[in-house]
Amino acid sequence: MFRKTMVLLLAASLLIFSASAACASGLFSEMNDTEYSDERLPVLDQVAETVSKSLTESAVTVEISQAYYEGNRVYISYRASSPILEQDGLNLGDGAYADIIAGGSIQKEDGSVVGWKECIVPEDELADTQLFFLVYTIPETNEKYMLGVQLQHHEYDRFLQGTSPASAYQARAILYTGKVDLKGAVILTSPEQAASWQAWQEGEEGGTDVIGCWNLYQNGELVSCDLFGASEVLSDGVAFSVMFPFMEDLSGLTLVPEYSEAGEKPDEAIDLEPANQE
Repeated sequence: MFRKTMVLLLAASLLIFSASAACASGLFSEMNDTEYSDERLPVLDQVAETVSKSLTESAVTVEISQAYYEGNRVYISYRASSPILEQDGLNLGDGAYADIIAGGSIQKEDGSVVGWKECIVPEDELADTQLFFLVYTIPETNEKYMLGVQLQHHEYDRFLQGTSPASAYQARAILYTGKVDLKGAVILTSPEQAASWQAWQEGEEGGTDVIGCWNLYQNGELVSCDLFGASEVLSDGVAFSVMFPFMEDLSGLTLVPEYSEAGEKPDEAIDLEPANQE
């Protein structure tokens, strides 16, 4: 399905970028001054490859400006000389689909369009190099076009893990980072939490005060609130997707659960420690 714009706003967080990131002036940073801002965009300006690959059809020029492929995520910034109808995600070279999870596009005063996308690459499609296509339609002609770029894969290189000391449930976190952000999952095992989340999703009252999200602290100071919440209700628990700003220093990090009624409970925090990866 094609849409003119994509909307998936990420939660704001307390992050001060380095001077080099603050001076970034690429298209990713340009998008950071719009309603689709994201604290990772200046970082992407520093690490992304300058692609400048374009296609002109029916007097409309579309250009992929920058791109970066890390872990199971691909990021691109792009511009079009006039409005286009974009496919939300990106096509892969073999026809597979990388679904969008963040991004947005705006029309500028001169009629051109600029935007960015973050898409998740299926695990069975991860490769050392991968071909990605921006797929779009020109409204005046209704013709569909594909602009491709081949990218080198970058691995996540640091991993953190930990478990909660809570007695009412079990919770294990695994987080990973490369050059863009700190992301991962918390798997909570608790039939009571699962039942309450399921009831809430079905519009019913649950009997347990549910954990809504996990917030990131460093040495007792709040770094970022995670507002994604539960990503999946399991048969005996809940899976949470978490994502935070890029951090060079990963020491002293904890994930603190925030309940929908009781608020944060630091005594149930998960202390994050380096994890060995084979």
